[in-house]
Amino acid sequence: MPDPVLYRAAVELFPEPVLEDASLEGECGAALQGQEARLSFDAPIHSVADVRALPVEPGWLNIKPSRFGTIERLLECIEHCAANGIQTYGGGQFELGVGRRHIQVLASLFYPEGPNDVAPREYNLGEPRPGLPQSPLPPPEEVGF
Repeated sequence: MPDPVLYRAAVELFPEPVLEDASLEGECGAALQGQEARLSFDAPIHSVADVRALPVEPGWLNIKPSRFGTIERLLECIEHCAANGIQTYGGGQFELGVGRRHIQVLASLFYPEGPNDVAPREYNLGEPRPGLPQSPLPPPEEVGF
């Protein structure tokens, strides 16, 4: 059960970070009033209709491509966010192989400056070290999905 005391503490102690998938029910929602520009969602988002159905207009959206079902719905949502001032960033669900590359391509094309969590595979192989790719990554040269 979400704790409104923790929500208030997070808002006060961390005034800048994005708050993702917060509960907006009851006292938790009250603790977040005025923080809409910091709110982000990903779990309930599968289409533009889901964005429009949110109880608030978020400032951010974590794009999880695998949740959209079709490229058309995914691109419609990215376009909707751009047209409505909703900042986007990339999120993965532990995609491997070609799926990982797809989410990286989307991030590099549509939200390269966002706080993406779709790092190249090399970041998951041991400790940080020199020579790792730097953000924003250039779009790949290969074509298609």
